[in-house]
Amino acid sequence: MVEQTSTNRHRAKWLERVRHVAWAGLIALALHIVTIFQPVDQFGWLVQSRVTSEQASGDIVYIGSDADLTDPAYPQRRRQLAEIVDRLDEAGVDRVFVDLQFDRAANASSDRQLNSSLRDFSGEAYLVRPLVTGLDGERNLSNSTASVSEGVSAVASDTWMNFLGYTWELSYEVSYAGQNYRNFASVLAGGVEAESDKFPVHYGFSRSSIPTYRFLDLQRRDIDLRVLAGKTVVIGDAAKDGIGGRNIPGHIGVPPSLISIYGAETLKAGHTQYLSGLLVLIATFAALLLAATVTRKSLRYGLYMVVTFGIPVGLLVSANLSVRMSIADALVLLLVYSLYRARASMKSKLRMVDPDTNLPTFAALEADQDIAENVPAIIVAKIHRFEEVRRTLPADLHADYVLAIAGRLKAATQDATIYLGQGHLIAWTTPEKNPALLRDHLEGLRALFSSPLTVGNEQVDVGITFGIDISASPNVVRRLASAVAVAEKTTETFEPISIADTASEEDLIWNISLQARIDAALANGEIYLAYQPKIMVQTGEIIGAEALVRWNDPVKGQIPPDYFIRQCETAGRMSQLTRFVLEEACKAGNAFADAGLTLPIAVNISATLLHERNIVQMVSEVLEETGFEPRRLTLEITETYRISNLDLAAEILCELRELGPKISMDDFGVGAASLEALLRLPFSELKIDRMFIAPMTKDPKALGIVKSVLKLGKDLRIIVVAEGVEDAGTLTLLRESGCLVAQGFAISRPVKFDKIIEFHRSSKSEALKNIV
Repeated sequence: MVEQTSTNRHRAKWLERVRHVAWAGLIALALHIVTIFQPVDQFGWLVQSRVTSEQASGDIVYIGSDADLTDPAYPQRRRQLAEIVDRLDEAGVDRVFVDLQFDRAANASSDRQLNSSLRDFSGEAYLVRPLVTGLDGERNLSNSTASVSEGVSAVASDTWMNFLGYTWELSYEVSYAGQNYRNFASVLAGGVEAESDKFPVHYGFSRSSIPTYRFLDLQRRDIDLRVLAGKTVVIGDAAKDGIGGRNIPGHIGVPPSLISIYGAETLKAGHTQYLSGLLVLIATFAALLLAATVTRKSLRYGLYMVVTFGIPVGLLVSANLSVRMSIADALVLLLVYSLYRARASMKSKLRMVDPDTNLPTFAALEADQDIAENVPAIIVAKIHRFEEVRRTLPADLHADYVLAIAGRLKAATQDATIYLGQGHLIAWTTPEKNPALLRDHLEGLRALFSSPLTVGNEQVDVGITFGIDISASPNVVRRLASAVAVAEKTTETFEPISIADTASEEDLIWNISLQARIDAALANGEIYLAYQPKIMVQTGEIIGAEALVRWNDPVKGQIPPDYFIRQCETAGRMSQLTRFVLEEACKAGNAFADAGLTLPIAVNISATLLHERNIVQMVSEVLEETGFEPRRLTLEITETYRISNLDLAAEILCELRELGPKISMDDFGVGAASLEALLRLPFSELKIDRMFIAPMTKDPKALGIVKSVLKLGKDLRIIVVAEGVEDAGTLTLLRESGCLVAQGFAISRPVKFDKIIEFHRSSKSEALKNIV
């Protein structure tokens, strides 16, 4: 059972970790949807781009012009562009893309010359039409003036950049006005099949590996352009290099044309793989969940480290594989989970120390592995009138009050660690487990606390009692609870020191499920009745029998009646048990009569049932259902000192007497209220408790009390029954003292119904001798 308790504790922590992983996953998923941590991903992509350096294909050449070739005020620049296009054609260039926007016409001859050069280009010539955002916020596909663009092929360009100035992905096609246009980058790359709508731009290519020329330099005739034969040339505006340009990893303000060139190189190299944030989040969630379910702490923390460092390692590995990876969501998952665990750890630590006194708490004692291993005695001190004193003292002295108590305890307990519980409870441990020595030590402590404490300027009396657990169980939680339970039952006057039951943990677990077991036992016959004969003392004749409930558990054997009856009272099952006993006793009484033995039957009724009239209805129903003759039924009221309302009890007992049964006072002499109950309640019989009967042969005082009670019964004209007759000497004294009815082990132990019938049949004419 200790292992089971430990398992339950580990399972609770396991469930807490799993719950934290689940909540962290949900939060990370929500933040993934709102893309709030996208800048973190961009930082990761920057790192990926910088840790690798790959050579571009060299098939795409960029020519940048410092001058604005589109300015209509300088038509000669368009003629210069036309001449460069012609020379590129002569040099054997495969394709040429003019990434410039001629939105206004210059003079007719310059525009016609440029248009002619583009239309007459031997390979493929394109004008690039960028998708731009207008002043109204709408995105429009721009177009060059017809004097330049007429008859010239065009491609669309959409290089949208984010708020940091980076373009991290491009689309294969540009949609505008219900039509789809191939994007500039995908045309540059050549015959590339679209794998999806968009692809990531891989910036791992070295900037220097992309052939780049200045437009001004190419105007010189001594430059041999045949080195560009078979290549693709992009002519763009180098003036946007700097302010107005775009950002790529490692370079700020580059010409926009380079973004499309990087996109084309990405497609040509096939570097379009992308591990999305959602995919990485799911993988990290699964790994973290696996780590959280590991119960061994060292292994679990090792797995946590693997998961945590696996993310940056994965980022670097994927960079070398030219695969873009988003890690922001996974990092958020780890961060949120870490916060949850840190919060749980902090709460645990806060539970370990009382914030007002800085004393360790009961939670710290429960978590102490040394106590679990060494199994010392656990002592819990109950401080009486604790709350009353706290209400009286100013708030700023509350902690001083507790510390003063703890200080005095510490001084007398060999500097043991003092643990503070809820309110009035304080605990510590000691290696001493001898009950006698512990009692002596704690009595000395009580004497020490007889002198008042000084708290502030006040003298405060302290009442203190103790509960102790000296069991050998390593389950500190259970042992502390056990010590607390017995400490709570202590009183300053009668029982200031109490030692907990040292029952095994299996027994304790069995006990806490006892209430449910009682219900099952009633249903399957484990609870039954035994009958103890009552005899006429002078003749030995059986004149009645008391029905006594018994429980034979298949595992534990015979369960003490006082124990499980008390459990029935605690659980509110006393009515069910009493009805069962009444029914079985009345049926047995009928069976006795059928066998020729007309015996009165006595049944015990708990005084706790006299607080409401349901008992009257119960007795009435049982008598009616069984047909048992009411005058043969005696109801023995047990523990009358527990009756809190004698007036109500008197009314209920009178109603019961009117049904026909006799009313008997059981255990007379026990408890301070017995004489008052005898005076005020309608008893027709009383039973002298065994505590007076058993010692009467040796103790003259006990004999005197018995004789006095017998005389009292005679004076009150009620029957007196002596119970607990243990030997023949006692029976003789009772006979000589004038006692009429007796029962006890000297006469007969409680026996089954058949035993009494068997004896009756075999010895009808003989006086009863011990039948067991």
